[in-house]
Amino acid sequence: MSKLLIVFAMISRLIPHPWNFTPLGAVGLYAGARMNPRTAWMVPLIALVVSDLIVGFYDWQVMLAVYAGFMLAPAIGWLMLRGKAKATRIGTAVVLNAIVFFLISNFGVWAAGYYPPTVAGLLACYIAGIPFLGVFLLGDSFYSVLLFGGFERIGQYMPAKWRFA
Repeated sequence: MSKLLIVFAMISRLIPHPWNFTPLGAVGLYAGARMNPRTAWMVPLIALVVSDLIVGFYDWQVMLAVYAGFMLAPAIGWLMLRGKAKATRIGTAVVLNAIVFFLISNFGVWAAGYYPPTVAGLLACYIAGIPFLGVFLLGDSFYSVLLFGGFERIGQYMPAKWRFA
């Protein structure tokens, strides 16, 4: 399952898509909910590294913050959804994951010097990032429904040894 999730996340970053509308956050949540917690964090990490090798790297401070934000998704999935992935819990995890990613990634943008190194600069950075938060939240919501709902539905028709979860 981890290879399928990694390939899915990588391809989604490589094909044209609306800015911030990728399944990386949802994939991290799903990996955390369904995989061994010791290895679930590697799913978004490998997907990010491999796709960044193809599309190119960017400012190391911003990249570090983006990676950190995505690396927390499996932890949120594990803490909130492991064995109890109901619609309301998934929705709450999606919102929490989007907010955590927003706070970390925008802090990285601010720390990298794209905004003045002041509280006002940090606030301006967060305000400028709000549209991206909305798109990220929409993407995570869409892909979480696809992953949690789709894999569960498909799994009902597969032999136990081939199931995703």
